[in-house]
Amino acid sequence: MIPIRHGHSLVLAITITCCSLVTSGVHGKPASWELSSEQIATFRREGVLVIPGLLRDKELQDAIRAVKRIQRSQNLAQRVFYRLFPSYKSLQFQSWRKHRALEKVAFDSAAPTICAQLMGLSCENNNNNPRCVRLLKDAVLGYRAGDRGCGWHVDDKIFWPCEDRNVGKPDAGINVWITLSPVSCAEGGGLAVAPGSHRKRFAKRARQVIASKGHVTTNLLETLDPECHEKMESLKRVYDLEPGDAIVHDRYIFHRAYPFVDPIEGKKAGVKHRISLRYVPEDATFFDLAGKERAAEVKMLSTGDKISKGGEYYPQTWPDSLPEERGKKVLEDENDISFKLLLKILRNKKKK
Repeated sequence: MIPIRHGHSLVLAITITCCSLVTSGVHGKPASWELSSEQIATFRREGVLVIPGLLRDKELQDAIRAVKRIQRSQNLAQRVFYRLFPSYKSLQFQSWRKHRALEKVAFDSAAPTICAQLMGLSCENNNNNPRCVRLLKDAVLGYRAGDRGCGWHVDDKIFWPCEDRNVGKPDAGINVWITLSPVSCAEGGGLAVAPGSHRKRFAKRARQVIASKGHVTTNLLETLDPECHEKMESLKRVYDLEPGDAIVHDRYIFHRAYPFVDPIEGKKAGVKHRISLRYVPEDATFFDLAGKERAAEVKMLSTGDKISKGGEYYPQTWPDSLPEERGKKVLEDENDISFKLLLKILRNKKKK
């Protein structure tokens, strides 16, 4: 039984566990995991599914050690950035390229297998040459009491550089949010989701209002459209989760950080660590956001190109990973926090 806070009341929901789970993938294949028909139906209806114990044992412990190293090794620019904009205690993108344990989570855990099933790819053509799954982005986040986190949003084009062609369809893309710390409804510090928001008309309006102002207002729905914000709040669901549990949600599900209920208690709990993995089918179409993606520069990607053209920048994860993509060095995006990026942000803020 997993306690879930839905809207403003506490209910209990039974999460159906998977039928079969094996250890990590072999020869580049991710771990297997069989979802039940009920789980798939729930995801199609609500756009959200909880997977208990997605990471376990050594895989989980190695991931926890890696994210703690990330927090301890923050550079001066990252520490200054946090002082000025305390959204998350620690934040790093493309972390799988720098930490073997997180690479194994992104490629060798059951996450890609689960996404393939939920996107309907594993059933295509009776498994003869189904569309592959690719890793679009990843992020490691540390959240603690006092952090602002993110308001209701769907990932903008900086974090999801694809055209919006499959809204409401199973293969739009999936975000796998894995907690590496215990989180609870009573304490806060987890993730709030708005089930069904990928199909709601008012959610389309919310996306349009946010997009009209640019990506700098991605998390300001409460200010931009208070009515939509309240509707998201009415759908809100948060969960009691243990380390290794995952919230798997449709790319267009609105979600937000769930603040600590009591800041004093939250501080005692320390930093709540989580991983966010964004997976898409190989034929998802790229969106070029003014050269923000290195892949556009190196792979000559243009808006409308298949994401698979990005090769090692958006590597294949299912039905197997490709060594020539997974191990190849790439140019880093500007999303990693540096003094150059910090100065750019401060100059833009001063102009406004």
